[in-house]
This record gives sequence, C-alpha cells and structure tokens, in this order.
Amino acid sequence: MRDALLILLAGLAASAAGLWAWRHLNYRSYWLLVGFPLMAVTIWATWRKVALGCGLTKKRQRWWFTTVPGAIASTGLVKVRRRFQRVAVDTKPFMWLPRPTRHGWRVTVHTLEGQIPADYAQAAERLAHSWGVHAVRVSSPRPGRVVLAATVRDPLVRLDHLPASGELLTVHVGRLETGGLWTIDFRTVPHWINAGATQSGKSNLANALLVGLAPQPVALVGIDLKWGVLPEVWTPVVMRRSAPYRAAARSRSG
Repeated sequence: MRDALLILLAGLAASAAGLWAWRHLNYRSYWLLVGFPLMAVTIWATWRKVALGCGLTKKRQRWWFTTVPGAIASTGLVKVRRRFQRVAVDTKPFMWLPRPTRHGWRVTVHTLEGQIPADYAQAAERLAHSWGVHAVRVSSPRPGRVVLAATVRDPLVRLDHLPASGELLTVHVGRLETGGLWTIDFRTVPHWINAGATQSGKSNLANALLVGLAPQPVALVGIDLKWGVLPEVWTPVVMRRSAPYRAAARSRSG
C-alpha cells in the first residue's frame, strides 16, 4: 500500500513538472491544449454565479413545480401552499462557447432586455477578478450582442519583434493592450499629433515611426526646435535605411 502511494505521488510530481516545463517552453501549445479547455469549462460552470455577482442578471417570472409540500426553491426557500407557483428567478444572459485567442479567449453574450454594452464595461473589472484573468474588455459588434475579450496575462510584459509593414506609409509602432499590433496608416489618417507628459513614450513612438518609414520610398523632414535633441541623432541611420541611399550604394558598388 505504501509503495503504491509513493508511486502515485511520484507520478503526480512528474506530471506537474512536465506541465510546468511545457507551459514555460511552449506556452502557446500549452494554452490551446490544456489551459484553454480548463478555462472554458470554468467559464461555463461559473457564468451564472459570476453574472449574478456582477449585476448582469434579470428577475423573470417562471412557473415552478415542487414536490416538497409547503416549500419552493427560487433564490431561497419561499413558503407557499401550492405546488405549482409563479416565482421570480434570476436569469443569466445567454453565452456562446468561448473561443481561444493568442493571449486569452473571447466569447459572445446575448444581452438581456434593458441592458447596453456599458453595463458590461462597468462590470469588466469584476469579471476579470471573478475568472482570475489579467483584464476583460468589452465590445459590441451589433445591437443585442456583447463580446467579452479576456487576456490571461499582460501581453505587454514581454514584447516580441514587430513585423515590418509591407504597405506604403503604414508602420507597426508597437502592440496594443490586447496583444494585437498597433498600426499607424498615414494613408487613412494623414495627420497626427504626438503629445504627452514626460516619460510617456513620445520619443519611443517617434523612433518607431522613423525606423518603419526609413526603408520606404518617402521623404522624411525633421524640424527640431530643441537644437539637436532627436532628428540629428537619427540622420545617419535614416540615410542608411532609406531606399534612395541603398539604390545609390548598389549603383556605386556595381
């Protein structure tokens, strides 16, 4: 008996160590095959309690039949004389099956009568704490539908290399709080103002724009009113990465 227990404990320890290593070595596959299925079951199992605790349920009248004499179950025990009784019950919004994303999951919810997306946005922090995720964000693709997008962990803690944009006047300057690419398209919005407090990232944004625009066939003009704080530092780098400079270098080498 003792040997069997030791073998069982050793097997559990080995499984836990394997899952820990899998999670840290290849988080994406671990999330899709292990983490997300467990999370989806948890979401479905707790949705009624979570919706009730976050104030997203509605009272509706339902006919209820009980075989217990003198008692009927609603939100509690209500003493009645009849077995067939009309009572008020808490109805949760209908939820579709969750779908996995790169950094978490998303699910579509049907709003109840009188509800608007702002009701779910106000409860987003409560939803995140209830499900133990980093954040829950709310969007509404059409009336009567709300999409809850959850990120399991902060996608901005560690940033991967940003892919280069293949379109003219389009630059990937960073990532959004959802983990998606933050893209600036000057063809769609040609005018931008970069403003903010000190240490808020204005120079980093300008650097990302210069790095993304330099390889493209565009002219970059910098006017620095602080006498050489930013543009002059980037002048040799921009010249080396610019398309006319590379063309001239190829012609000279040829």
